[in-house]
Amino acid sequence: MINFRYHLVSLIGVFLALAIGVVLGAGPLQTRLGDAWASQGDAGSADVSAQLEQAQADAQAQSAALDELGQRALPGTLDGVSVALVTLPGAATDDADAVSADLRTAGATVAGKVSLTDNWQSQSMSQYRDTLAGPVSTHLASAAPADATADAVIGYALVEVLTSTGSEQGLLSDILTDPSTPIMSLDEDPKGAAQAVVVVGPRASETDGTSGTPAQSGGTTSAATSAWVGLARAVASAPSGAVVVGDASTPDALVAQIRTQGVVVTTVDSVGTDLGALGTALALPGAAGAGEARAFGVGDDASQVLPPIPGLD
Repeated sequence: MINFRYHLVSLIGVFLALAIGVVLGAGPLQTRLGDAWASQGDAGSADVSAQLEQAQADAQAQSAALDELGQRALPGTLDGVSVALVTLPGAATDDADAVSADLRTAGATVAGKVSLTDNWQSQSMSQYRDTLAGPVSTHLASAAPADATADAVIGYALVEVLTSTGSEQGLLSDILTDPSTPIMSLDEDPKGAAQAVVVVGPRASETDGTSGTPAQSGGTTSAATSAWVGLARAVASAPSGAVVVGDASTPDALVAQIRTQGVVVTTVDSVGTDLGALGTALALPGAAGAGEARAFGVGDDASQVLPPIPGLD
């Protein structure tokens, strides 16, 4: 036990170095390296290349350390938990796969995967969603809170489709996947078997793929923010809880907005990194009934870099 704890503490130290590297690599360090390249020209290009190669080698070593931490800390933490994965417009398949891999390492079963379409968040479809929420609410097994927005009502319908079965849930699924105006697509139908939900959002540089408007930073609409917040509020009601993993590198990014709005849900930032995937799997066991917003990562308003590590006080 002492050796195990010693190795975990050592790995966490390495991990913290990675977290610092993530922050620097996304901003100040990247800018300084770019400025150095521009100012030194050909004479300094060899030195800058060497620095970049060393940085890449360090990142690979730190990634390996995070992987080892996951292999030691995750197994058994989600045994018997069935999870549905929800990907948002612009989310990378590789990012969803990385999250799935860590969930499985923890012992979870990924019961299904669904993708939300741009109809779920676009400004042009906001009136449609407002209209849709009325009939959707009449088919919910459990009534949505009185102050739930139209986007939240649609979110609660999504949770019921993922986590329960019956004729009403089948009807809700048909409404949300209506070919003429689909809100979501069932990539792998969980058939109501999920107990927990993990939402994977896009990275900061991704776009929604239809209008070219950034889905995260710059050009964020009130309709998109309403959709993000409504979904986050709804998925928190899943029987075994939920985690939203996405971007929080700018104030108008998905996770940053969810945190700013005070939604009581567990969030993890740094999507697309080993840190984000590991943090998601570590956060899910404590997500059910948390009673307060929990924020992990290195982005805006994160309270801790990682959730508690099993086996450590």
